[in-house]
Amino acid sequence: MTMTPRTLLLLALPLGACQGKFSLAGGPEPDARLTADVFTWECQDPYTEQVFQGVFSFDVSLEYAPDTLQDRVLPGAGGCSEGLSMFPYDAGEGGEDLPGLSSAPTWTTGDQSGRFERLGPGFYLDEVLSNVHSCADAAEMLGDGLTLDDAGPLTGVTAPPAGSIAWVDTDITDDDGDRQITFGETVDVTWDASDWDEAWLQIRQEREGEAWGTVTCAAGSGDSFTITDDVWDLLNEQLNVEFINLYVGFQNSDVQETDDGLQVEVVTRGTHVLVVQEL
Repeated sequence: MTMTPRTLLLLALPLGACQGKFSLAGGPEPDARLTADVFTWECQDPYTEQVFQGVFSFDVSLEYAPDTLQDRVLPGAGGCSEGLSMFPYDAGEGGEDLPGLSSAPTWTTGDQSGRFERLGPGFYLDEVLSNVHSCADAAEMLGDGLTLDDAGPLTGVTAPPAGSIAWVDTDITDDDGDRQITFGETVDVTWDASDWDEAWLQIRQEREGEAWGTVTCAAGSGDSFTITDDVWDLLNEQLNVEFINLYVGFQNSDVQETDDGLQVEVVTRGTHVLVVQEL
């Protein structure tokens, strides 16, 4: 099974498929979102035995929905929200294909580049690394920020540089070395991360790689969070899931305005995943 934070529900359509009229809204609401996601797991240096965060997966997504971009606003620090969609699989009902494209949009970080695949109106994805289980450094992989190339009116939009994640730890113990979370247990999560705007956690009830129930909690600029009954009360213990996973995310974000007046959210995230499924 490929480890991925989303289940892609849409079949890829031809790039030039007609989707009706397009618009360059340029209003006060966000029109597009560029997200660079690196997912990390624990790696160990074979010589020093030092444990560090390596990259096992890397996705870049692009959403274009003029003035109707789907909300991904975190709750206030210490607060939690049920069902918040942190990982998009479409651009929502207002999704429109980027105008002026002769081929798929592309991106670059300076050291590497890639090409998006169109997965639906206004939604483009590049699964750069998928369950590769590398121990590459997240900050080095993203460089000084990921930039859109050949993306019509969004060309030149750049996501912020990544911060660093030294470690993420929980107080979960298990005789078999299994770090899965049991529904209802109190879990203390701590981390050492720097140069990020904010941190968040998502508790995920997963089955076959798909999240059936989620709660997302904001940690602001803190370095710890405790999962308590207040969090579990937002989830359904009766759901038929395989296990409960935990994502601990760190993000830098901004809003950029293009020459055409489009408002574009740009987000770079590093997300530690507690349970990394093997193929």
